Amino acid sequence: MTDTYLEQLTACLQRYGLDNHQIGEILAEIESHLAESGETPLEAFGPPEVYAEERVTARERVAGGEMQRRTFSATAFDEMGILQEAGKAGWELTGVAAFALYCQRPWDPGNIQQWEYARRISLNRNAIINEMIADHWEPCGNWTPFHYFKRPVRSATEE
Repeated sequence: MTDTYLEQLTACLQRYGLDNHQIGEILAEIESHLAESGETPLEAFGPPEVYAEERVTARERVAGGEMQRRTFSATAFDEMGILQEAGKAGWELTGVAAFALYCQRPWDPGNIQQWEYARRISLNRNAIINEMIADHWEPCGNWTPFHYFKRPVRSATEE
């Protein structure tokens, strides 16, 4: 159970953009605690997804500022799924790079806006941008030939 938990936690932390050194420090803390306490990882830390979110959020709070910033690790194959989940949680895409999605959201939960995302693939950037803007999308990143767009999700009261 411990190995499976640590593997799942590692995958979550990697998805949130932590490097191997940072992940190694967290895993060492967990292994030390488990050896001393005799608890299972689930008893001590809860589900790996939740614990990863708590640890990353704690690191981000130390950085300060009005906006929480996060880098999600992604590939062309899984990035749209990651963005859809991130958008539901209020993460706004601000930039892209190879294997990285740069996002931000306000620390104040009352100011969090949900987002939806689209990706278009084309070498004709201007035509794609004009088409998407006409459909109320805002450009938010470009990694040729991938073009990323965002728009706020409207609440039921806004429709």
